[in-house]
This record gives sequence, C-alpha cells and structure tokens, in this order.
Amino acid sequence: MNRSLTYALSAAGALLLLFLLNQSQQSKYYLSSDMIFSIDTESIDRIVINDSSGDTLELIRTDTTWMMPKADTLIMKQRQFDQLFERLIGGKYDMMVSRNQEKWSKFGVTDSLGKSIRLFDENDQLLAHYIFGNKGQDYSHNYVRNYDEKEVYRTAENVFYMLNTSPTYWGKNPPEETTTDTTSSISPL
Repeated sequence: MNRSLTYALSAAGALLLLFLLNQSQQSKYYLSSDMIFSIDTESIDRIVINDSSGDTLELIRTDTTWMMPKADTLIMKQRQFDQLFERLIGGKYDMMVSRNQEKWSKFGVTDSLGKSIRLFDENDQLLAHYIFGNKGQDYSHNYVRNYDEKEVYRTAENVFYMLNTSPTYWGKNPPEETTTDTTSSISPL
C-alpha cells in the first residue's frame, strides 16, 4: 500500500472513532417524556394540596364524586378535576434539570417555595408526594420533585396553576333559588 492510501484510511478510521465517541456522549442529553405520577388514578381517594403560604385544600372522593370537606356547599367543577387528572396527574416531564439538593430553591421545589400535592388511597396510605416549583422565566414549564428523591425534572407543560388551594377554583356557589310571591295583593275599594 502506498503512503497516501495509509494516511487516508487512518484519517477515515480516526473520524469514525470520533463520530462514535460523540454519539455516545450526546445520547445522555436525549429528551424523553415520562409520566410524573406512576400510579393508577382509580386508586386515588384523597388529594391534599399545600401552597407555600401554608394554605391547604383537601379533596375527597366518595364513590364517583369529589367533594371538599371545608366547603361542602360548593358545586364541584368537573372540568377542574378532568384537567387535574389529565394534565397534572397524567402529566409528563421532559428532562431532568438537577440532582443537586442545593439547587432546589433555584427551581422552587422546596417545602417553603413550592406547592405540594399528596395522593392517598382508600386506606389513607400515601401513594405519591410531589413538590412543584415555578421559578425562572420559563412560563410554559414547571419543575417537579418527588418528595423522597433528589432529582428535579422539568414538566412538559405548565401545570402549576392547577395546584390551587382556593375552594372557588374547584367549586362554585349553587345558583340562588328565586322565590316568586304567590300571594296577590288585593287593594280595597
């Protein structure tokens, strides 16, 4: 073999080796979309939402309907529950952003900065406990951390507003009953 052919094959081999090395390094940056909650939604019988100001809202399922013990006169808004189960509990995260516990406050996933959601089954056993944060300038995503783990993930969409502790977010006042006067006034002549 002549020298130029040997150099060309060596250069091609080196480029192939660099390409394969680069591909293996880039594979760790692959974005995947995984479920935040990995539980059966039918097993959820109680939901407790806490916000950073200390407000708490409890939602309890009775048979197939949901109610708020502290605001039992409100009529529940089915759309809010549909979105809660579809977009939050059925939601996804698209990437891990940190494993460093010291950066939790940067993403708002600490007890004092974030909003937490706890899901319980019919025996009052804790199924899941997550903290959601909304720090930074990215309004189309949030950050989430499993309470017992160090990893912080970015959600695939904004779900932070759904962790609302206001009873009127989840329910509405019943319509006022209008009473009609059945007595007619008779004027004396």
